[in-house]
Amino acid sequence: MPMPLLAAAAPILVVLLLLAVRIPSPWAGATGLVVAVLAAALAFPLDAAGMAASAREMAPTVVEVAVILLGGVGLAEAMRRGGAQDRIADWLDGAERGADRTVTLLLLVFGLTPFMESVTGFGLGVVITAPLLVRLGLPPVKAVVSGLLGLVLVPWGSLGPGTLVAAQLGGVGSGELGLWSALLTLPVLVVAASAVLALDVGRPAPRQLLLAAAVVLVEWVALIAVNLVLFPPAGALASAVVVAGLLALTRAANGPLPAVDRALALALLPYFVLVGGIFAATGVVALLGASGPAAVLANPAVWLLIAAAVAVAALDLPAADRWRVIGSAVRRWVPIAGGAVLFMVLGIVMAATGMAEHLAASAARAGYGFVAAIPAIGAFGGYLTGSNTGAAAMFSAATATASAGLGATPLIALAGQNVAGSFAIIASPPRIALAAAVALPPGERLPGSAHRVLAGAAATSAVLLGALTLLLA
Repeated sequence: MPMPLLAAAAPILVVLLLLAVRIPSPWAGATGLVVAVLAAALAFPLDAAGMAASAREMAPTVVEVAVILLGGVGLAEAMRRGGAQDRIADWLDGAERGADRTVTLLLLVFGLTPFMESVTGFGLGVVITAPLLVRLGLPPVKAVVSGLLGLVLVPWGSLGPGTLVAAQLGGVGSGELGLWSALLTLPVLVVAASAVLALDVGRPAPRQLLLAAAVVLVEWVALIAVNLVLFPPAGALASAVVVAGLLALTRAANGPLPAVDRALALALLPYFVLVGGIFAATGVVALLGASGPAAVLANPAVWLLIAAAVAVAALDLPAADRWRVIGSAVRRWVPIAGGAVLFMVLGIVMAATGMAEHLAASAARAGYGFVAAIPAIGAFGGYLTGSNTGAAAMFSAATATASAGLGATPLIALAGQNVAGSFAIIASPPRIALAAAVALPPGERLPGSAHRVLAGAAATSAVLLGALTLLLA
């Protein structure tokens, strides 16, 4: 193996090996980062000015992710201690009567999770739904895995910055890339729904299979329809259609939905503040053309911290519990944020030094078969960085150039990379750490079997997307 290729592959191989032998993700990320720096110094030197420019460009994103994690853990802790999760779960329990909870399961996993992810980004849908799934009777490990499997619309997460980055670096239109990403999302929806049913239902009855198929079809068609008109809010609107449809189905089957009393309204208030604040601030910033510090007001990280503060105030926690919420959130946040930042910096180093582009260019030498491997390459980027934006930054330019050189359509190739890289974050250590922190007991880790389910779903989707990309591009 040529030295540059070996140097470029070394950080990925080291990280995968350490994670395979169950080394904690922060240590695996730190070791991979050290190997990446050494490999860059050996075969991909970057001058100080170039490294400084990359650091300035990516530092805001790294800080944003760290703050999002703090707000997410804090919001989950406040909602748990204040009893908000119990109130919401009781309302859902009253809406779907009987032993079968399939409608509620699908509503949370394929409605609420992708909706919150589309509005906020960085896996925050799981922060909300995983604790609710536990409260509704799922074992914590299954709740974490099911919540992560609901991250099916990540290309539109936080209103789509990852897709915008891929479009910009790949030289295609963001609207066109959004539409093709929507078209290629069907395999992800099918794989995720199949995994959720197998994990939580076992052997689903025909009615349950039909319901899941209807949810997949409605979400996919709605996603395509909205993308034909407007790209950024497509994920939020498509998942909102699923939520509305399942609530209407519940009402038709069981009669009127339970009343929303004051206690439930207060429990939902932090979420309304989060979603409404982001939408309103984004609209105001766009209307005024604000940039720089003023644009921070529309950042999801800011509104997540505000929502956590609202949760503490609205749920009327005693003063002592308020301090416990803060202390507990910070203790959980430190190792989670540390691991997430290390993996993001690893991805930044590989992109800035050209290692990621070299890997993609080396794979392109395999000929037209490279086109089928593009989704798998994107999936590796999503896994390593825990971010579809990170995966887009690592590979989009190389993907567009290499696919065009092979006679394929760069737009479709980028869409395959975008969708696969976005879904692969479900197996990424930073995302798993966040989901585990809000649903598992403190200090407990997700078992290897759960990791295999998530990795298997991501890998299956990448293979299916590879076949579709090869066929269509």
